[in-house]
Amino acid sequence: MINWLESQGAFNHPYWMCKGSWSYADNKTITDTGCGNICLAGAVVEVMGTGGAITIRVTTPTTTSGGGVPSAQFTYINHGDGYAPGWRRDYNTANPPPDSHPVGAPIAWPSDVTPAGYALMQGQSFDKSAYPLLAIAYPSGVIPDMRGWTIKGKPASGRAVLSQELDGNKSHSHSARAQDTDLGTKTTSSFDYGNKTSDTTGGHVHNAYGHMDSSGSRTGTDFALADAGPGATSRDTNSSGVHAHTTWIGPHEHTVYIGPHGHVVTVDANGNAETTVKNIAFNYIVRLA
Repeated sequence: MINWLESQGAFNHPYWMCKGSWSYADNKTITDTGCGNICLAGAVVEVMGTGGAITIRVTTPTTTSGGGVPSAQFTYINHGDGYAPGWRRDYNTANPPPDSHPVGAPIAWPSDVTPAGYALMQGQSFDKSAYPLLAIAYPSGVIPDMRGWTIKGKPASGRAVLSQELDGNKSHSHSARAQDTDLGTKTTSSFDYGNKTSDTTGGHVHNAYGHMDSSGSRTGTDFALADAGPGATSRDTNSSGVHAHTTWIGPHEHTVYIGPHGHVVTVDANGNAETTVKNIAFNYIVRLA
């Protein structure tokens, strides 16, 4: 193409342009741009600059043939061989760039409305023949259910890709103690009980029995019955031994030794039903292709 433009004198003017005919039979296609084929039928070619600094812009029509890209704009810049001349492609609303997000990679999406060409990751099956690239990422034909899950980088060993790990805390321990306090020796309160007297209700007598023969000899222990009256055969002992005791209690106190000691401390459970971090809820979606 450069040679043809040069033969047309395109580089002899600061600005030059032409338009390709609609003859598809005679159409030429540029295939070495590295960013898509340019079908020149119906295309507009603009040349800017002269000599060692040229810019070529090709705008393709809305329809094309020969594998060309329609509704696109290609730009070739050549400021000399030392400046790496080459083609680039400009994207626009009619020719947006291809979706470059890898198929299968979870995408955090801030809406419950799924964009076209994507699916929510909710553990559903998919047609592997309809989405072969997604089948490469998930050969089981099932999209992982990402609801309530976060993504973690695979450790160096011990885990397989797409394996699940349940919530848990790192193993740890707690220590708890009640501070020792020496309560020393404590004194109870003092009270003067004074002198206390026992009662005298213990006074009593004993009854003694005896007999005396009217005549003849006798044996046994003699005792007098005169005080008992004529004809008496018994008598009571004297109760003059009734008496009481006085006990002195007086003011006094007791000591109770408590001494240094500790107490058992119970640590109650606390926390949520599962381990969480501060978070914002997004939907995970995946590209279908």
